[in-house]
Amino acid sequence: MSFPQRKPASALILVSVLCAAPVLAPQTGQPEQLPDAVRGAKVYNLPEKGGQPAPNPAVYKNISFQDINTERLLLNLYVSIKPVDRSATVEHMYFQNVAVNGIPVHLDSFDQEFKLSNKDPVDLPAPLQCSIVFADLTSMQPVRDMVDKDNVQITGQSFIEVKLNSLEKLALRAKQVAIPVPLNETVPVNFFQGNPLLRMAADTVLDTLSNPASAAAVNMAKEHLAQTRMNETVGGKVRPALYLLYTVYEVSDPKTKAAEQFSQSGTGFVVSADGKMLATKRVIEPWKFDPQVDFLIEQQHLELNKASVRTYAWPAGAPVLGADGQPNLSAALSTDKQSLNILAAAPDQMAEQNYQDPDSGEKATLHLDTEGTSDVVVLQITGKGFQPLALSDAAATTGGSLILCSYPLGISQPNPVPRLLTVALAAQGSTLTMQHQADPGESGAPLLSADGKVVALATSANQCISIQDVRKLIP
Repeated sequence: MSFPQRKPASALILVSVLCAAPVLAPQTGQPEQLPDAVRGAKVYNLPEKGGQPAPNPAVYKNISFQDINTERLLLNLYVSIKPVDRSATVEHMYFQNVAVNGIPVHLDSFDQEFKLSNKDPVDLPAPLQCSIVFADLTSMQPVRDMVDKDNVQITGQSFIEVKLNSLEKLALRAKQVAIPVPLNETVPVNFFQGNPLLRMAADTVLDTLSNPASAAAVNMAKEHLAQTRMNETVGGKVRPALYLLYTVYEVSDPKTKAAEQFSQSGTGFVVSADGKMLATKRVIEPWKFDPQVDFLIEQQHLELNKASVRTYAWPAGAPVLGADGQPNLSAALSTDKQSLNILAAAPDQMAEQNYQDPDSGEKATLHLDTEGTSDVVVLQITGKGFQPLALSDAAATTGGSLILCSYPLGISQPNPVPRLLTVALAAQGSTLTMQHQADPGESGAPLLSADGKVVALATSANQCISIQDVRKLIP
């Protein structure tokens, strides 16, 4: 296999799918802060028209009521995509920092593929799922005001990922193409669709939550206070020990020397006064866990460029992104500066895995590192004055709640702010699981008890490892 030597610009027409202009313009100026899921993708801005920003190819048609209880309000957001001039498939839509009338909204990524039309607008196969968590708010009044309006203003950032075939991936030297589209949309409200019973139910819940003497309002206030206290107490302990990790590497064609870069971000935390840090191997050596990369290495005979592998680490609040929107590598501890080093890693436990390439359909048997206790690494960082997290002496038990402390957005934020999230712990056989699907940047994050001691380490998906199985690796 060899990478084409033609310039990537010759293939831009392949991704010019969301506007009537003949090609998409490469991103210029300050790049968008990409969600971790599309970090490393080729980014293309829609071309301006007459000096004005390109119109949003997505039409936000209306937002409607789905459900309400004393914890959250669920909404459906209906979206269609305008006609395009070439066949194309949207693979994912991602969202960041979304607000409705200034109220923070949890807007799920849309992961159902759908084809676009060159004649008519195409509705998304299902509405976007939005939720407003009442414990996030200091007052219910903005929600009451929103319910009574005929339209709302949705702001934030979206990213549309276009599906590429194998030739397009090679021509563009990228696995993904992400098109950033700012959100600033006025959307009609169709909350109750003329159904007075739905309106009565919603009013009852909102009235209850607005009454400070009601049990629901008291519980909401308690949750808000508990979250605030957790951020102050546990957050105060964990933030000095928590680092954002970022690994970059290349695989290349030994004949043509053409190379493709990959990256992975995650979380690590200091566990000793001399700077030992725990993390997951899938963040430090991600090629061992990625079937797409292993397929290129095992079946397409590409090679890992070991000299290209670099890992960077930033403490909480450090300037992760520079003024140009790119990772601020000079501000990070790193393996190339030897201020960060791999001290120990769990032995590889390779297992066969059947795989089918999504582009060519070619099937292969790959050899990938397994989930579980092999997915642990100990790092050493330089410096002084470390404030390590204490490791719990008690074994992890199911049925209780722990505090997950992580960087779920990876390096898509200018200054990393850890997120503290209460999650329940369960068990599937001998495997510990969280009742939470980990975001890409959460691999390696600590799970803490209420007193701030590490009970487990998050790995991938919803899996985690008991700290008792991890601590024996620490020198």
